Amino acid sequence: MENTIDLAQYTTEQLEAFLSEKKNEGKRKQQKLEDTLKKNKEDFLESTVRKFAAVSHELAELKNFTITEANKLNLEMFTIQGKEPKDVKTFSLKSDNYKVTVDMQERFEFTEEATVHLQTIKEMFKEKFSDRNKGFYGFLESILMRNSKGDLDPKLLAKGRVQVNEIGDVALINEFEKLEKCQRVVGSSLYCRVYEKDERQRWADINVQFSSL
Repeated sequence: MENTIDLAQYTTEQLEAFLSEKKNEGKRKQQKLEDTLKKNKEDFLESTVRKFAAVSHELAELKNFTITEANKLNLEMFTIQGKEPKDVKTFSLKSDNYKVTVDMQERFEFTEEATVHLQTIKEMFKEKFSDRNKGFYGFLESILMRNSKGDLDPKLLAKGRVQVNEIGDVALINEFEKLEKCQRVVGSSLYCRVYEKDERQRWADINVQFSSL
């Protein structure tokens, strides 16, 4: 038989105290859940950040070690052969199954004068293509030598130069040459890539880029 409570035997004050205690008990349970969640979140965040920091530090040390040792071995190879080391931006060391490539990439920026030449190039493209194919011209203008951030990109500039050479327009070619001269080196970065032969005997890149794992 289900137990029942005769509320009539309790005073109003007792009932109010009982209800108040029930509310407080619910609040305490809710607070405990929130405190547990907060602690678990803090523990997770701290643990994850510390692990990433440790891996980042280890990768930096690995990169420095790899580039330093590769340079030593590359220099030793020329020394043993009695030759002067070549001044190159990229070199590779490899065996039958493994390869390490060290690459120095220069970082460029454009002078303020580049804006003038870029505007001239845009006007020349507009004059030549806007009436023929407005859709193509609008697309071309939106991507002309600029990357996703809207900055002039030397790589895209080089591709544009190839296309202009194929068009064969002398005036356009001259403007591209002027634009290219507005580039200046502002720094360089060293990279290393490591490869291993796969089952098909092709060089397979050992991936350490977190975003592509």
